[in-house]
Amino acid sequence: MFLSKKLCVYCLGIGLMLAVASGQIFAATRPLTTDILPSGVPLPFPAPGMQSSSDDWNSTLFADTYGVRSWLNHYGLRFSLQDVEEVWGVASGGLHQGASYNGMSAASLTFDPSRIGGWKYGLFNVSALQIRGRSATSDNVGALNTLSGYDAQRSLRLFELWYGQGFLGNRLDVRVGSLDLDTEFMVSQNASLFLNASFGWPLSASTDLYSGGPSWPYSAPGVRIRYNPLYPLVLMFAATDDNPTGGPFYPSQDNPAQNLSGTRFGVSNGALFMFEAQLWVDAARRLGLDHAALPGTWKIGGYYDTGSFPDRRYSANGRILAAPDASVSPRYYHGNWMVYGVFDQTIWRIEGDTPRAASVFIRVTGNDGIKNTFSFGAEAGLTVQGIVPHRKDDVLGIAWGAGFFGRRAKQAAEDSLLYSGEITSGRKSEHHIELTWQTPVQPWLNIQPDFQYIWNVGGGASSQSDTPAIPNAAIFGLNVSSSF
Repeated sequence: MFLSKKLCVYCLGIGLMLAVASGQIFAATRPLTTDILPSGVPLPFPAPGMQSSSDDWNSTLFADTYGVRSWLNHYGLRFSLQDVEEVWGVASGGLHQGASYNGMSAASLTFDPSRIGGWKYGLFNVSALQIRGRSATSDNVGALNTLSGYDAQRSLRLFELWYGQGFLGNRLDVRVGSLDLDTEFMVSQNASLFLNASFGWPLSASTDLYSGGPSWPYSAPGVRIRYNPLYPLVLMFAATDDNPTGGPFYPSQDNPAQNLSGTRFGVSNGALFMFEAQLWVDAARRLGLDHAALPGTWKIGGYYDTGSFPDRRYSANGRILAAPDASVSPRYYHGNWMVYGVFDQTIWRIEGDTPRAASVFIRVTGNDGIKNTFSFGAEAGLTVQGIVPHRKDDVLGIAWGAGFFGRRAKQAAEDSLLYSGEITSGRKSEHHIELTWQTPVQPWLNIQPDFQYIWNVGGGASSQSDTPAIPNAAIFGLNVSSSF
């Protein structure tokens, strides 16, 4: 379930198409390789749809020590342990220069009941996280887009707890329990190479939902249905609680976000409904090219949240929030929504002893500008494998992303300037670009140096009311991921 072999994006698409063509979608029989990870982190091979053998431990440091894992697997049990260490240094700009550390350890246990005479295509999964270190994003940069998917609140917490069951020859897969949605919904497989969290669960969703929604490191009670009615179409639907921490939309010191242990399974706020349709294609075949397969995944989807969401400009008594006579509480509306599209496509591939491939991704999100700070978001990038001499499994990538403020959020910033002479929030779109290089040192060890440049940091906000806007930031990082 963890980083086990070198990343191979083009193999992902081929495996997906073969899996669908054979009528077998193995989501119930083995968790996705990224189920324990934030979606905006390096995506290993094998990836969803290309699962490793249940008794293959060669990609872990301890392998099948003394046959213990093989013995457990005989009874349907599989234990996995992953560790991630990151160091980030702000070279220029941001709030101030300096270095910081963050890390995570994750453990998971799965149980396949068919091994002891239980239901076929069933799987029980439980996982836990230990998150540590400081946030380079908030402490040193002040950016809206988090530098890393692992940059999260320090805690020791239960992550996911669910049971999955396949039906109709495993073409229909249902999961019930405490779920993390961002490993399956809105995900671009190529974007998962990059470390910036916005390339996983996008900025608009993490900012405009309660606690960022049921996304890493949070999960929420609910159900997820995945159905493969025919090749090459996959349909997904999920319904979960929309507030994994149980806190207010705007947490404060008096009423902070709760559920640091991950053991609160509340359904008191609202319901989050997500849907997605995926189409798996071979661009070479569609274009009539005499060429090796060029796999791609095209997705459209969206969500609707039944909870109450604040107006970004007006108060409960109808006044502008920045005005002296405004009530303390903002005006609230029932319901919120977002739509999105994801385009993942391999554009060049050469087979051989040293396979080479290049893939692109594009993702756009959109919602209204009344209840949402960010009404539009976009990410795009390029990943290339096999071009580094003598390093056939190394993957290089370059990507860009941005979040665009909604009209009410921009008006609120102007109101703040009008009434107080200060701008407490930004009005410009924050952009970031990332260069990254993932290199597998051992089958169980990946090292990934990373560079990010962010301009209009914080949306052009100031670190203090009497100072200029936060300078554009240049950041260097190093991610080291190990599987035990």
